[in-house]
Amino acid sequence: MDYPIPNHLKPYLVPDPREDNCEFQVTGAIRCTCGCERFSVSESNEAMIARLTCIDCGHEVLLFDADKHGWNGFACHSEALDRTQPMWKAVCDECKGETFRVKVWLASQGREDFVSECVSHDPAFREEDWVDAFEWIQASLECTQCGIEIDNWLDCETM
Repeated sequence: MDYPIPNHLKPYLVPDPREDNCEFQVTGAIRCTCGCERFSVSESNEAMIARLTCIDCGHEVLLFDADKHGWNGFACHSEALDRTQPMWKAVCDECKGETFRVKVWLASQGREDFVSECVSHDPAFREEDWVDAFEWIQASLECTQCGIEIDNWLDCETM
C-alpha cells in the first residue's frame, strides 16, 4: 500500500498501524534515523516552516516548508514566506519543557489526481512525485516532560 508520505519525510514518518492509513491519508510518528522520537521543535512564519532537532543525535529534520512542500510548494512552486523571520522554539505552556514527540497527519488527493493534473500536462513531473503534492498537513506535539498535548500545532492546507 502506498501512503502519501512525502519524500523528505520518508526516512522519519512511521505510519501508525492503528490508524486508517491509505493512499489518501496517513497518520504516524516522527522518528529520527537514530531511533529517537524526542525533538526540540522550532518554527517561523506561523509554523509554515517547521524544523525538528533530535535530542539524542542532533540531526535536523525539516518537517514542513510551505514554499517547498505540499501542493502549492511542490506542484505550483510557491514562494510566499518571509525568510527573514526568526525561528522560534516551541515551549510547553504547562511545564516549560522543550522536548516533544511529534505526530503527523497528511492528506492527499491521491496518485490518479496528481497524474491527471500534473504529469499529463508537464513532463517535469513524474507519477511517483504524487506523494510530494499532498493537500494538508497537521502536526501535534506531546511534551516529553509532562505529557501535555498540543493538538494541531501545525495545521496547513497546502492547496
